[in-house]
Amino acid sequence: MPACLVLLCAAFGSPALAAQEPGDGASHADESGERRAEAVLRNGPIRIDGRVDEPAWSAATPVTRFVQREPVEGADAEEHTEVRVLYDANALYVGVIMHDKDPSRIGDQLVRRDEQGQYDYFELSLDPNSDRRTGYRFRISAAGVQRDVYLYNDVSEDRAWDAVWQSAVHRDSTGWSAELRIPVSQLRYEARDGVQAWGVNFSRKRLASNELTYFALESRVSHGVVSVFGTLDGLQFTRSPRRIEFRPYVLTRAETGPSVAGDPFFDGSELGMRAGLDLRYGLGASFTLDATFNPDFGQVEVDPAVINLTAFEVFFPERRPFFVEDAQIFEFDLSGRQNQLYYSRRIGREPEGSSPSDFDFEAIPTETTILTAAKVTGRTSKGLSLGALAAFTAEEKGQAFDSASSQTVDFVAQPASQFSVLRARQDFRGGASLVGAIVTGMHRNVPPLSSLDFLPSSAFSVGVDFEHNWGGSNARNWKIWGFAGETWVNGSTTALLDVQTSSTHFFQRPDATRFSVDSTLTSLSGLNWQVQFDRLSARHWTGAVWLGQSTPGFEAGDFGFWRGNERINFGVRLGYQEISPGSLFRNYQITVRNFYNFRHEALDDPFSLNSWKHAYKGGGVFTDANFQFLNYWNLNLDIRLRPESLSDTEARGGPLMTDPASNGIEARLATDRRQPLALVGRVDYNKRSLGGYRLRTGVEVLLRPAANWELSFQPTYIRDKDPAQYVETTQDVGYEPTFGRRYLFADLNRTSLVAETRLNIAFNNRLTFQFFAQPLLDTGDYVIYKQLEESETFDFEDFTEGRAVVDDGTVTCVGGTTCVIDGERFVDLDGNGTTDFAFKDQSFNVRSLRMNAVLRWEYRPGSTIFLVWQQNRSDEVGIGDFDFGRDARALFDAAAENVFILKVNYWLGL
Repeated sequence: MPACLVLLCAAFGSPALAAQEPGDGASHADESGERRAEAVLRNGPIRIDGRVDEPAWSAATPVTRFVQREPVEGADAEEHTEVRVLYDANALYVGVIMHDKDPSRIGDQLVRRDEQGQYDYFELSLDPNSDRRTGYRFRISAAGVQRDVYLYNDVSEDRAWDAVWQSAVHRDSTGWSAELRIPVSQLRYEARDGVQAWGVNFSRKRLASNELTYFALESRVSHGVVSVFGTLDGLQFTRSPRRIEFRPYVLTRAETGPSVAGDPFFDGSELGMRAGLDLRYGLGASFTLDATFNPDFGQVEVDPAVINLTAFEVFFPERRPFFVEDAQIFEFDLSGRQNQLYYSRRIGREPEGSSPSDFDFEAIPTETTILTAAKVTGRTSKGLSLGALAAFTAEEKGQAFDSASSQTVDFVAQPASQFSVLRARQDFRGGASLVGAIVTGMHRNVPPLSSLDFLPSSAFSVGVDFEHNWGGSNARNWKIWGFAGETWVNGSTTALLDVQTSSTHFFQRPDATRFSVDSTLTSLSGLNWQVQFDRLSARHWTGAVWLGQSTPGFEAGDFGFWRGNERINFGVRLGYQEISPGSLFRNYQITVRNFYNFRHEALDDPFSLNSWKHAYKGGGVFTDANFQFLNYWNLNLDIRLRPESLSDTEARGGPLMTDPASNGIEARLATDRRQPLALVGRVDYNKRSLGGYRLRTGVEVLLRPAANWELSFQPTYIRDKDPAQYVETTQDVGYEPTFGRRYLFADLNRTSLVAETRLNIAFNNRLTFQFFAQPLLDTGDYVIYKQLEESETFDFEDFTEGRAVVDDGTVTCVGGTTCVIDGERFVDLDGNGTTDFAFKDQSFNVRSLRMNAVLRWEYRPGSTIFLVWQQNRSDEVGIGDFDFGRDARALFDAAAENVFILKVNYWLGL
């Protein structure tokens, strides 16, 4: 570690000197030192048809100087581009003429709105408040496809942001042209008397030469996007537009699926209708109120199937439009990948309750109804960003039926809940510095003395964060940033006992020295923080160092996402890049990360090296290298070196046990994606030092037989041999080497085959069809069952397989210490011939098929009709071995569950 720090410091040098190094940032200024463009008041009609030929355009001075970012940064543009800007009281107009010596090579792939594609395009970027941190980006492709994003934190994009605007394109023998009309009602800006200056940028992509050019260069060696915009002079907006939008919807839903004789809740089909409303209302010039009443998200793509054998929850990204739009203002990331204080998928989640165990049939909703949700978001011209969100979900009831008595009972499957978030961030120094805060709250109306008393009744969090950039005039070469978040969870003693013994805490670990289970606890709190120093901009060398902590009581799982437990962590990252083409590579980047996680038990004796060594729980050295060849093929190499450590999670609340060292490498080779046929191949191999390995291979085939068709097929094969897959913990209190209980594991041979398929057809830029299918075959063969012999080791006592004999209801394992009968596995722990413990045999064969097809027609700007078909097939048996033919046949023989949705919404702007 010290050597890495020395290398990092040597590479970085001092901030004062580094800001003066040649090539530390690329010039993006004209002779006057700043890129400037002029907007002119529209004088005459403009018809948005893609032809920049109306007399009104002649009044605007064209922007003609563009500079390359790719393929050769800083070089002049290969083809001539002219951009003109007009405006009136209601809209901004942009006309652009893009010359091309060979118009036949203009990329014109037709895709769904907001989708990336292989096409030529023009982009307009605006920073109406000139805060150098937030803005809007509008893209029009040569095929007429629109894409718009909201820019925030200088370099980040909110791709879910959608505006209603007009555009058109035109092709001729000299190239192509485009016209854009951006209603100012779609932007947030401060109206005022006098002439205004907005931040602006223009960019053009030529697919044939992979050329990307800018009016104000967004450099690959200098950090910043919005902060490097040029200036658009001459604007004058003396009043703010009225911003009122309504989007009501109506929906018809039909469901079919297998039914069971005697089930009173589902006879094989179901039909329903619902309606709702989305509202957007402008609160002055800077803020917007969004509200949704009885929302439905049936058109959203289904989550992929995942077989999770880990101790932690699987993260699924948010896809629901109401929660995705403006989500960036509520972001508060924690240490660790995907961890966050606010995770919107907690709102409307699948009910967590279950029916009484002695009933034959049950009916439980698949999601919790969101009665209403509203949020206020915005940003003032003084740099204050605010976001407030509130949501209310209904009490969901299930029903259970007992066939013998013909009795039906209602039960609460999910209590009514309330959620709220308040987020604020204040910028300083032209967006180069900021401070922020967040407060979240969740409250459940848990019925007293109910089966839901395992749920916490409330959860709160508060966090603060900061960021400071510096490095010279208009540069953000260096950054120091950090955050601290505190959480509180409240509930019954049952709920808090569940929290303490969950995988994010494992307070029951018998050899823990700094925490233990408290059965009287009704609240729990904890802290998560991190401070990091980065070098962001440089011709070659960049990097970072960081230090952080998560205390044992930190718990964000009720309204955030937290996949980890207590730790002290620090690390270093060092990166090198070369963007100038050479004899073999067009560019390349190499990044090395070295980080370490420790349990708080290191603080039992903080000045002892052995104390820190014993508390080491994970980390290693990770190298990521990306190379782009001159022919635009890409090679990625990922090398992982993990030293041996002591795990506090592998035994699922049991004692520490050795986590063997492992080494891994992943190689990924991708051909030029501009071609009609593109391929991506990947091989990932990881070997454990004390036995076991994981091999993952896959290929992606991307086929575009026509400009409006795209087919992606991505089969992946995984072979995993795990010598220590956790199985079960016994209640036996007599085995002292592992503190009284026995911890059972198994050698697991696992084989998975999954093939994600996507088909996109664009009939025009408003009518599209998208199809997604994910067939999955996943098998797990638990070959040898065994128990951990002693804590802090990787030593096991294997159970020998015997034959089950039943005598007067008693099961005996003859010829071995374990046996299985009717899917139930029995274990003779002490070898006395009498079985002591039983559990469901773990071997499995999971067959799953998930499909989603969406026909989407934007029949007028902002208004859409969705026709959706979803199908789910699943089957599980306990065989264990992999047989492709048998499992594939079983998959397609499984009964299908189908959902058909017709949804119509209508956008009305006032």
